Amino acid sequence: MRQTFPIIEHAKRVARSCFLGIAIPCELSTVDGGVIIGEKVLKFKKSTVAKIGKHKSDGRHNVAAEDKMIVPVGKPGSRARIEDLAIQYATIEASGSESSAFAD
Repeated sequence: MRQTFPIIEHAKRVARSCFLGIAIPCELSTVDGGVIIGEKVLKFKKSTVAKIGKHKSDGRHNVAAEDKMIVPVGKPGSRARIEDLAIQYATIEASGSESSAFAD
């Protein structure tokens, strides 16, 4: 369970309230043919501003299922993989080529 503090939540609300919209300069024509320089205000949706910085997870994060190593060695994070990657990257650096042990 995530712990929340009232002072931090209040600071977030105050920070979000600073960004209610954006003003874009534009030229407005008058009835007599003159031009006035004004601003067009685009307001942000409050729900969108409140979602800024929040990450929505789809719940399908499984590192082992998405192993993109070209020549898989061990499981991600295992000692065998770390040692093998150190050897592979040392070889790549010595050869001077710019390649990766992982597929794109």
